[in-house]
Amino acid sequence: MLITAPPDAPVRKLLPEPTAQLAAEDVYTDISFPTREARPYVLINMISSLDGKVAVGGKAGSLGSLVDRTVMRNLRACADAVLIGAGTLRAEKLTLTVPEDHTRARESRGLKPQPLAVVATVSGDVPLQENLLGSSPENLLVFASSETPQEHLVTLSSRASVEVVAEETSKLGGLDLVEALRTLKKRYGVSVLLVEGGTVLNHALVSSGLADELFLTVAPKLLGGERPGALSILEGPALTPHKTKPKLISIHISGEELFLRYTLSTEDSSRC
Repeated sequence: MLITAPPDAPVRKLLPEPTAQLAAEDVYTDISFPTREARPYVLINMISSLDGKVAVGGKAGSLGSLVDRTVMRNLRACADAVLIGAGTLRAEKLTLTVPEDHTRARESRGLKPQPLAVVATVSGDVPLQENLLGSSPENLLVFASSETPQEHLVTLSSRASVEVVAEETSKLGGLDLVEALRTLKKRYGVSVLLVEGGTVLNHALVSSGLADELFLTVAPKLLGGERPGALSILEGPALTPHKTKPKLISIHISGEELFLRYTLSTEDSSRC
């Protein structure tokens, strides 16, 4: 069941002090991020239920409220590019764009009107025309791997820019994330990258020390469920204990819904 809190519901900032009451449109609008030399500064934005599930019937869009959607767009408006995995796009129709009022604010900060839409795939099975809404071919990039079938590469190239990244170390299946991030920084000028799932992509980034911050909305729901439908934020092998050290830096609350921001410090971060 969709949470239907109105988009103008008040949001209260709890951390850092002093506490304050905000409109949803003002959450995350005044934040800035460090610059990394070799790759973009990487943010992960996710929503989960109280028991850690990230989708209802395979779709994350039914978990959050209208306030959550507003806050998500605010964060998206801060990024040079928005990245999703192909599985996220196959699961539901979605957009990686921002509304017109955000485009004007982006331009005033020297950003392009819309963030670059980026999709990562190994199989090449990417329903761009059917499920990706609002992104023009000129502002759409697909990362593929050397394992992606040639016929899929041809189809994708007619609808987006395509980069086949070389194989190195930190992989999502057969797609090298280190090289993909380097390409975004060097060739596309992406300084801040927002990742909006899926869970395997999240795990690959975190486990490789390539994720810098996590923005997590906690929805007031208990879902239960068993695999494969009950996905959590990170799907993959267990992480090394104490390898990742999240630090809570802000808390906002609207009704029963929490908005948490963490920095992620890992043993591998220094090499990035």
